[in-house]
Amino acid sequence: MELGLLFLGTSAAVPTPARGLPGLAVIHRGRAILLDAGEGTQAALTRYGLSPLRVEALLVTHLHGDHLFGVPGLLQSMAMAGRRGLLVAAGPPGLRRFLEEAAIATRWLPPYPVEVHELVPGEVLVLPSGWRVEAYPACHTVPGLVYRLVEPPRKPRVDLEAARRLGVSGPLLGRLQRGEPVVTADGRLVRPEEVVRPRPRAVIVYTGDTAPCGSVVEAARGATVLIHDATFTSDMEEEAHEQGHSTAADAARAAGEAGAGLLVLTHFSARYRDPGPLLREARRIFPRVVAAEDGLRVVVRL
Repeated sequence: MELGLLFLGTSAAVPTPARGLPGLAVIHRGRAILLDAGEGTQAALTRYGLSPLRVEALLVTHLHGDHLFGVPGLLQSMAMAGRRGLLVAAGPPGLRRFLEEAAIATRWLPPYPVEVHELVPGEVLVLPSGWRVEAYPACHTVPGLVYRLVEPPRKPRVDLEAARRLGVSGPLLGRLQRGEPVVTADGRLVRPEEVVRPRPRAVIVYTGDTAPCGSVVEAARGATVLIHDATFTSDMEEEAHEQGHSTAADAARAAGEAGAGLLVLTHFSARYRDPGPLLREARRIFPRVVAAEDGLRVVVRL
């Protein structure tokens, strides 16, 4: 798929036989960005056929173990697979120390470069592939980040009907698409802006763990896909908010207020063997919603 999501783990703090701890891969043109890495992430990559060598970046939302304890094993799996290229690792302050302490305790360092970024809300990180990572604050029990990922600029589209009217065809189309003005057979000068149209870029927002939060809505404004914490149904709203989590209804309200294109619910409490109640609750508020499952692949379309 040109651009898609692969859910590696969709449970909350406790894994179940059907759901692993949080992990999500954004796959784009053969590369992957991992969002969180709970225990078992490296096994999930193998299970669902995604090589760790394709991972260019790991983005950790916060430093709770269910989102982080899979990182040391994942780094070792990358080494065993023969990785030599750069890995970008980003997360809130404290991530660097976690990685350093893991290296000291295990007496092991990756044989490839790891570039660590400790982000605070408002910071922007541009990955080597051109993806723009914007950090927003989550509302959780520890400092956490909501990530807004903006796709790199896409190759512009040529309006073939407009080009035909202006007498442009053949190799001239490619030159216009590259930003070059051309002269047609009848001597007409045609500039790129007359026939070349910019293409929209996908925006993917991942909340990690969060209670209802204005910054989540801000991050998700106009998003193509919003992946949102939906730990409980609304009958447990008070407990959800006290623990820094959201209900499915909270997630749906955030998606509606932000004008998101698609809502994906994830991070389900182990009490829900069937996500049906969460899905039905969300759909009463926001119709374009799916419930994540481990191994679910979502093609992102604009």
